[in-house]
Amino acid sequence: MIDYKKKEFKRTFICILTTVLLLAGGSLIYWWEVSHRLREDVRVILDAAGKELAGNINRVLTTQQRILTTLAVSLKDDPILQDSKQLSSYLADQNGHSSFALTGYQFEDGRTVFSNGEKQDFFLSPQLVETIKKTPLLLVHQTHHPFEAGQQYFLLATSVWNKHQPWGVVFALQPISSYQQALGDLVLTDISLSLLIDQQGNVIVSHPQGAEPNMFQVIAQAQPDKMFPVEKMRHNIHQGKEGIFSYYFQGKQRFLSYYPVGYNQWYAVAILPAISIAKEIKSLVFLSFVLCLAIIVAFSLLLVFILRMQHQNSKALYKMGFIDSLTENDNLSAFQLKLPTLLSSLRAKQQLAAMLLVNINRFKALNDIYGFEQGDQVLVQMANNLKGELHAGELLCRSGADRFLLLLVCSNREELAERVEQLVTKLEKSCQLGQEILPLSLSCGIYVIEEETPFYIMMDRTKLALDTAKQRAGTRYAFYDREYLQKIVTEKRIESSMETALADKQFKVFLQPKYSFQTGRMVGAEALVRWIHPTQGMIRPDWFIPVFEKNGFILKLDHYIWKEVVAFLKKRQEQGRHVVPIGVNFSRLHLDDPQFIESISAAARNAGVETKWLEVELTESVVFGNTKRMQQVLGGLHAHGFSVAMDDFGAGYSSLNVLKDLDFDCVKLDKEFLARGEANPRMRQVISGLVKMIKELGSKIVAEGVETENQAKFLRDIGCDTAQGFLYSRPLPLEDFVKKLEEENPQN
Repeated sequence: MIDYKKKEFKRTFICILTTVLLLAGGSLIYWWEVSHRLREDVRVILDAAGKELAGNINRVLTTQQRILTTLAVSLKDDPILQDSKQLSSYLADQNGHSSFALTGYQFEDGRTVFSNGEKQDFFLSPQLVETIKKTPLLLVHQTHHPFEAGQQYFLLATSVWNKHQPWGVVFALQPISSYQQALGDLVLTDISLSLLIDQQGNVIVSHPQGAEPNMFQVIAQAQPDKMFPVEKMRHNIHQGKEGIFSYYFQGKQRFLSYYPVGYNQWYAVAILPAISIAKEIKSLVFLSFVLCLAIIVAFSLLLVFILRMQHQNSKALYKMGFIDSLTENDNLSAFQLKLPTLLSSLRAKQQLAAMLLVNINRFKALNDIYGFEQGDQVLVQMANNLKGELHAGELLCRSGADRFLLLLVCSNREELAERVEQLVTKLEKSCQLGQEILPLSLSCGIYVIEEETPFYIMMDRTKLALDTAKQRAGTRYAFYDREYLQKIVTEKRIESSMETALADKQFKVFLQPKYSFQTGRMVGAEALVRWIHPTQGMIRPDWFIPVFEKNGFILKLDHYIWKEVVAFLKKRQEQGRHVVPIGVNFSRLHLDDPQFIESISAAARNAGVETKWLEVELTESVVFGNTKRMQQVLGGLHAHGFSVAMDDFGAGYSSLNVLKDLDFDCVKLDKEFLARGEANPRMRQVISGLVKMIKELGSKIVAEGVETENQAKFLRDIGCDTAQGFLYSRPLPLEDFVKKLEEENPQN
């Protein structure tokens, strides 16, 4: 342990020393590199200063150009030019929206009108007017204010043209101070002097004021830098090019940047002392050096702290990443990390492995009853009990709030099923809260790993198996099989196309006739839905109806079938043909819709179909699910004139005691109920007594699934009213149903 600490200290010391040396060497190299490139940085700074100065002046002139050009366009062929007062007022108004000191307009004959109301002849000389006409956009010229003595202004002028003929010149006077502000408004505040010059070096504007009248004359008296010849600067300015110049004046080096403005061949010049640039760069270098030293110290301290805490943190990080905080066992990440190695080992030994997902059923209710702390104790006990049942080479983790994932070794499915059965039986009685043994209910999904499969697919298959176990009453566990997967795929395919099928009218109404036992004539029909797919043909109702019940689409489908039946009855009535009452089955989901009764009533009312021709059928499971709500629904349907039938009576847990409280017009005996009673004398007696009691309650009876003459005779003898089944007719498309109805009723 001591040797380990010495080696650890030695490694830490070497690491820190190496880091410090690397940072120090890097800092020195950085210092040297910055100093070496000082001249290049000077060039960049000067170039930026010249561009900024030229850009400022250019923006000022461009803005004024746009204002004057707009003013010239507005005055072209304008009647206002005929009235000097109106023209002066208009110029004053435009002048108020700009920084001009004075605005004016000079006609071709020399008459000049100013924005202040003054007038003058030939304010602009004929020679200057000709020059302005030759300038495409804007001419800038120095002049004096016509009504103020001494102060200089810039004259900005442009021609006013109409039909390619000059009509006059619009001009403006702008104080030179506006350009001095543009020269002084710079990011680089250490510029000692900024100038606006022409190609001869004459200073037009300077900031600050008081510069020598000609820049070239000043430079001629200075000592030029050998690397920046003055002849090259003069040549560049005459050629319209930008550049940098360096010279010594009064023993101090100065740098000069010149850049074209873009108007009147003027140049913007920025003059900086060398110490200003060097100070900026050296301060940056010094700051960088101090920062590097601070980083070295901070990094060294941080590195020592990290190395000291590494051993303690490694355990905490492992626990955080791979240990379940509640049960102190592996979590899902650790399970997934260990799984490939264990599976490879088992395959080498030619042993099977299976993933088992154990779920504690209704665990939320347990939390609600006992509290979350007690619920956590149950999870800890479950994890410990499961861990105690593991063999060598098997894994366990908690994969969810109340789920545990296991990897079990097995020889075959039969052996695995037996082990799981014993395991579940033991676990359901092994949890204790205080002195109380807590009975648990567990469900298990099993996936036998028979091929190399990604982990997430194995998890999905195990979850599918668990879902299967939960859906099967009395089943503790279920194996994953491909048939169940195919069922899921089929359901998804049905869900993905159901909306399109409804919009394309792929759902068709079939009608199965109902016949009177007494007369043998058709007295009604039941509407059944069939899905006629354009490529798959007819899709069985027992495939899609349960899916629609689960996802709620059955609500749309039921209303669609109802409207189709109403439309069929309306058409028959308009044709003056014979009609019989038609029953439509509605899902239990409609009972939660307060607008259910009104919506189906409105459909019949809007079509002009009497409600006596429509029957609402509700299945037995709907009726006995919520008796109080059922009474409200029955009352509402009867109030709107609908007859109501209980469908599939006898398929579930029928109760005559409930029937006496529910006023059904008709009770339909389920075909399975009838099939169980046909060959059983005792059951026949039960059916006979049941029919008698239902009729005494005032309800008619329809027998579904009548397929043989013996069944028909039995039902007729015990007093059933109506028969429905293959003995009389299969469900028919509307066209075939109409033919059958017409055959039995050839006259209206």
